[in-house]
Amino acid sequence: MRTLKPVLLLAAVLALGYGVAAPWITVYQIREAADHRDGRALAEHVEFDSVRQSLKDQLNARMLRELGDDLRQNPLAALGAAFANVVVDGLVETYVTPAGIEQLMRGETPAPGIPRSDPPPTGNGGGPGESKTERRKPFSDASMGYRSLSHFVVTMTDESGKQAEFILSRRGLGWKLTAIVLPLD
Repeated sequence: MRTLKPVLLLAAVLALGYGVAAPWITVYQIREAADHRDGRALAEHVEFDSVRQSLKDQLNARMLRELGDDLRQNPLAALGAAFANVVVDGLVETYVTPAGIEQLMRGETPAPGIPRSDPPPTGNGGGPGESKTERRKPFSDASMGYRSLSHFVVTMTDESGKQAEFILSRRGLGWKLTAIVLPLD
């Protein structure tokens, strides 16, 4: 019985440590998958339906804000808004792919529907066949932290100072990317 207590205490401490560190581990796995352009590994950590819906909601809300007065004054504006919803849905479906998410993690604007095929750089740069401009690592210079016990946020700032948030949510014992909040204002 005496040796069982320290073993149980150690197991509890290790479980608690893993529980606290799990989102950072997931972010590391997402970063590695994106850096190596491994779409399958990236897809294991992303709930694409949730991410797509979060982006559609943001874009539709912004569109309604911009059309606010026009919707009340012009009956044809409602038809335009309905058409714009279809366009937004199509754009989000095109952009929210492993390649598109990887580009967002670098602070880049994704190219619609065309996954980039250039291989990741190897070595320390300057070698034969390597480009002079080094591509930005996913989540480089990102700030991370818990927003609540079930939400973890990675904040990326692009070159112009705009911030995007990548929100991970607890799923059982693991974590998944469930939303991306873009700087739309």
